[in-house]
Amino acid sequence: MMLGSLSLAIIANVWVHFVHFGNKATLERAGSIAESVRDGLTAHMVLGAMEQKDMFLKNMILHQKVKTLRVIRSRQNMPSEDKKINYASYDRIEKEVLSTGKPVSREFDNFLRITIPYIATSNSTPNCLQCHTNVNDGDVLGAITLELDTTEAKIMTYKTIGIIIIISIVFVIIAIFVTNYLIKPYIRLFDDLEDGIKKAYKGDFSHKVTTSLSDEAGTVAKSLNDLSEIFRFKKTIELDPDTKTIYERIAFILNNNFSIHTFLIFENNNETKQRKIVYKTQNLDFMNVDQLEKSPHTCRAFRTHDVVCSTDFHKICKLCYSDRKESICIPFDISDDVSITLLIYEESEEKIKNIKSNLLPIISNYIELAEPVLQTKMLMSKLHETTLVEPMTGLYNRRFLDNYLNTNIREDDQFAMLMIDIDFFKQVNDTYGHDVGDEVIKTLGVVLQENTKGSDLAVRYGGEEFLLLLFKADKKIASNIAQKIRSCFEKKSFKTNGTVFSKTLSIGISLYPEDSSSPWECLKYADIALYAAKEQGRNRTIVYEKGLEKTKNQNDL
Repeated sequence: MMLGSLSLAIIANVWVHFVHFGNKATLERAGSIAESVRDGLTAHMVLGAMEQKDMFLKNMILHQKVKTLRVIRSRQNMPSEDKKINYASYDRIEKEVLSTGKPVSREFDNFLRITIPYIATSNSTPNCLQCHTNVNDGDVLGAITLELDTTEAKIMTYKTIGIIIIISIVFVIIAIFVTNYLIKPYIRLFDDLEDGIKKAYKGDFSHKVTTSLSDEAGTVAKSLNDLSEIFRFKKTIELDPDTKTIYERIAFILNNNFSIHTFLIFENNNETKQRKIVYKTQNLDFMNVDQLEKSPHTCRAFRTHDVVCSTDFHKICKLCYSDRKESICIPFDISDDVSITLLIYEESEEKIKNIKSNLLPIISNYIELAEPVLQTKMLMSKLHETTLVEPMTGLYNRRFLDNYLNTNIREDDQFAMLMIDIDFFKQVNDTYGHDVGDEVIKTLGVVLQENTKGSDLAVRYGGEEFLLLLFKADKKIASNIAQKIRSCFEKKSFKTNGTVFSKTLSIGISLYPEDSSSPWECLKYADIALYAAKEQGRNRTIVYEKGLEKTKNQNDL
């Protein structure tokens, strides 16, 4: 609308001024012709060639393209035989000019008429008063009436105005298209932002702003999408069951959103200064991952609580150093007791610098939003774990075992079950008291923990009975571990009231799924094997074989 209004104003202004200048030019031309006629007639008069005046006027009409040329005197008509020179009675305009001595012009449809007076003056050359002795200085001697054809000038004016109008319309159309092309993406962006904000107010952060803009508006859209993605991430992890799932989501975002494909996530204990890997990618063959987790050297980022970048100084952190890749290690505090560390490896310094300069803030936003959720999940896990751990030994309890066997065992799992019982434990309680009995129980718990790996499970099954789940262990491995446990426990000595004694173990072993596809049936077979070990004299290990249950049934009878 503004462009159209501006164009109309320009056209109107050009029209008015063009017509004005056209009329002015026509008047100036008429005045110039009148001056030429006056000077010509004066010259004819001085030279005594007045009989040639008609030819002179005819030539003026012809060469100056004058439609009508009429010369009049103030006192009398000038006779002429030329039909184009009209010597009829003066009209009203001529009378007005002769009486006032001022020129008068009138514009008609196709021509412009102008009547110009001739004024007597003694200052001209030749002196008018020398010839016209009967007039005074300033009297009107006569006038000349010209009619100039304005058709051609008007056509030129209309053509010019038409061209200006066409150019203006074309310019407006182009301007509209260009403006629409430039502004429409912003309008779409604002509409999209409005929709996204409305949904965000309702707690829906799934809306993604789309735009083709790459300037500041595009940056704003990207930032809003990042914020929306972060809040959607937070809303998602709040419903996740445990910290493992949250770490997997963080890894997915690093991999898919930021194209970071080589990294580890550590969970650190701020009190013990120990850490464990909670997530790692598959392409870490260039590093000793176990060393990263169990090395006695402290991670620099964990120790200083500051970002450590390999590009800052050569081997700035010896623990994370690799001669094949560059690295950046980023610490995050989850609580007073726990922190996490993100260790990223890249091929070049440029990629590491890009992560540090551009990606680190948004990555930090993700993890900082996850911190309270992680803290809550850790607390809930700790509370849950206290209900599943037997307080005297620190081993899992029967409740944990029941839940684990019902929900965590898969068809492709392979493990050995070791049912362990302390021989003649009742005598310890009866002879030395329950305090000494508790000490024996605690010692066995320590022995089991020392002789198993991290993936194995040790459970206090009840009283003096314990159960071990040894994953990926066959009959030979399980027997060796059982023998090692028996030997280690037998070497333990217990002192009370000046008396020193030791105890032995009986162990029964079954294999899943070799002995049964049901973990509960395997547990039963391990118990049968334990019973057989006791029947055969105790202080020994028996591996379940088919037929042992018949022996147990006969003995029960």
